[in-house]
Amino acid sequence: MNHPRHVVIVGFGNLGQALLPLLRTAFPACEVTVVEQHGDEARVALANAWGLRFIVRRIEESNYADVLGPLLENGDFLLNLASAVETAALIQLAQRHGAFYLDTGIEPWAYTLGDADSTTNYALREQILALAAARHGTQTALVAHGANPGFVSVLAKCALIEMATRFDLHAWRQRVPRHRDEWAALAAELDVRVIQISERDAQRTATPEREGTFVNTWSVDGFIAECLQDAEIGWGTHETRLPPGARRYRKDDGYRHAAPAIRLATNGIDTKVRTWTPHHGTFDAHVLTHNESISIADYLTLTDADGHVRYRPTVYYAYRPIDAALAWLPSLAGGTPAPDHGLDNLAGARVLKDELVTGTDELGVLVMSGRGESLWLGSALSIERARSIAPLNNATSLQVVSSIIGGMQWMIEHPRAGIVESDALDHTVTFERVRAFWEPIERVWTRWRPGSTELLFNDFFCGERHVEADVAHTAVFNLHSKPA
Repeated sequence: MNHPRHVVIVGFGNLGQALLPLLRTAFPACEVTVVEQHGDEARVALANAWGLRFIVRRIEESNYADVLGPLLENGDFLLNLASAVETAALIQLAQRHGAFYLDTGIEPWAYTLGDADSTTNYALREQILALAAARHGTQTALVAHGANPGFVSVLAKCALIEMATRFDLHAWRQRVPRHRDEWAALAAELDVRVIQISERDAQRTATPEREGTFVNTWSVDGFIAECLQDAEIGWGTHETRLPPGARRYRKDDGYRHAAPAIRLATNGIDTKVRTWTPHHGTFDAHVLTHNESISIADYLTLTDADGHVRYRPTVYYAYRPIDAALAWLPSLAGGTPAPDHGLDNLAGARVLKDELVTGTDELGVLVMSGRGESLWLGSALSIERARSIAPLNNATSLQVVSSIIGGMQWMIEHPRAGIVESDALDHTVTFERVRAFWEPIERVWTRWRPGSTELLFNDFFCGERHVEADVAHTAVFNLHSKPA
């Protein structure tokens, strides 16, 4: 099978819509069904214009099998592009029907924020790893594969290969790693200590947004969920002490007694680090919990024969959103939304696309070595170029949906890979398939350091903002795609 017969998309928000032009180009003969909780006039008109089957249903734990099961047959694709539609449940449903599965982030049915552990990215990922261990050789399900998490794992591998050439590592001159142990050995020999997934979104509108308006360039509710979750980072072996109040994750199987991640005492909105990109130089960014922070650190873990961890880099996502989004972030400070800016008050929230007039979304990996030089490898995609490539997109969405298409193509070629993360993909083939949508791709060497040459997390850490809110408060929020 070279092309899917049928693609079922759960969620017709920003990403579901942005995917359409690329999906039609890559798989022109496939039928597309969209299942979306909002049946507003704009979505219905768009679905009609693109020849989609449009089903207005909110997918929940009580109905997902009844609604989605009859739509799926052998060789179809199920794309989960909605918030709070559980990954584990939809994977098993897809595989029962012989369908492929892909999402852009591991999802629960509902996010529990505050003291609860069940919806941390570490816990969600562990759930999927346990499921994967029991389902070897099943129909391929690719989890957490968008821009980031997703294509940044491919960029990290590409960066390691370029660094091996730069540092003239003779053992790797004619050799490309073939499995995760070799990738970890290469990273260790390069003395890679930190991998920041660094992003500065500088797209902007012609006029300022109204004060208090919830806007951004990909998903408002998804962004709020990440802001309110505790920050999580992959924790490197070169680190000497935990940040104040941070907790280690532990598990007893294999080397996971030294788990690849830690959980900070503050959430994403209240946790900032210094980062660097070629166009913007040094700036402060929020540390948002993301699957790639854990998966890349885990993939590049080197152990000895007894299972003890010998090497692992520190990995995390450092994100500065558009200025219009920064304006409303203070309403989330302390872990819960302000009374007049709660998650139930998102009727006017929207993703900016047509309103954007200029700017770039600069997204890449900053791979920092103890040898003194670091490599930033990534995209400086502009809104102007994004529009010239694909309608229904801004620069941010195009980076995501192009990676989805690349992931789908890989899955067709590897139909029985079981449940996998982006780190398992062939980096060379996937990079070449996606790069045209991310151009200009920039490779910039830098000696930038935030503090000492040790590259410790505390050198990057901007400290905690002190707030009076009760950060131990636990609340449950059901998040689904909102009108774009």
